Amino acid sequence: MNTFGRSFGLVKESFSVLNKDKELMLFPIISGVAGIMLLISFLILMFSTSLFGDAGGLISYPLTFLYYLLSYFIIIFFNTGLIACANIRLNGGDPKFKDGIDIALKNVGKIFAWALISATIGMILRWLSEKSGFIGRIIIGLIGMAWSLLTFFVVPVMILDKVSVTDSIKKSGALFKKTWGENAVGQFSMGLAFFIFGLLGLIPLVIGVFSAISGSFSLMIVFFGITFLYWLILGILNASLNGIFMTALYNYASKGTVVSGFSEESIKGAYVPKRM
Repeated sequence: MNTFGRSFGLVKESFSVLNKDKELMLFPIISGVAGIMLLISFLILMFSTSLFGDAGGLISYPLTFLYYLLSYFIIIFFNTGLIACANIRLNGGDPKFKDGIDIALKNVGKIFAWALISATIGMILRWLSEKSGFIGRIIIGLIGMAWSLLTFFVVPVMILDKVSVTDSIKKSGALFKKTWGENAVGQFSMGLAFFIFGLLGLIPLVIGVFSAISGSFSLMIVFFGITFLYWLILGILNASLNGIFMTALYNYASKGTVVSGFSEESIKGAYVPKRM
């Protein structure tokens, strides 16, 4: 019950910050639209290469890497803007959407470098997973999870501390070990809450399925549309609140500061100290 209470408490406090700066939702919206356009473009390219044959993946592998690189760049760029604006708000300022874009543009070189590293690691893990058996894929999945946790704070460190990508990776890992140790729970608290919210979307989906079975296809389209819209809004909120929460966690992990909008109990409750 404490886990459920903490999860929804973190969502509530993060939402109170988002409510003051609703334009923060523009970052995941634009990122999502750009990502979909990129995906469609690369699907067309991959389909075109398959028509002419691609012996040994000479074309598909470079294209896949380029897709990874551009996808990571888009996500990191707009996440940088979100975190920058969230940090301004959490430290008493009044950010505008333009502030986040300006900060992201000033750091575009570091964003590209981090996207390049992320894409390379992603491609290597994918290649290893394709070449491995069932047990190997589980191990590679765990390695990928460990990498994600150790680099959790890379973007806020890189942008707010104004250090290089390599130093950001080192400090992110150090902050993770210092604050969470072997027991990471804060990142999953928000995920738990949104997983529960997401389950509610199954209600109109099930109604839509039964509508189709009964022959009412117009109702099916309506309820399927409601489900899609609900999950879309939920995804935007999830991305926005996660950016806010990550920034609050970073301020506490790096400076020991509980920022405006969050209670000391909720922030400290997101961590399980490392046992010596």
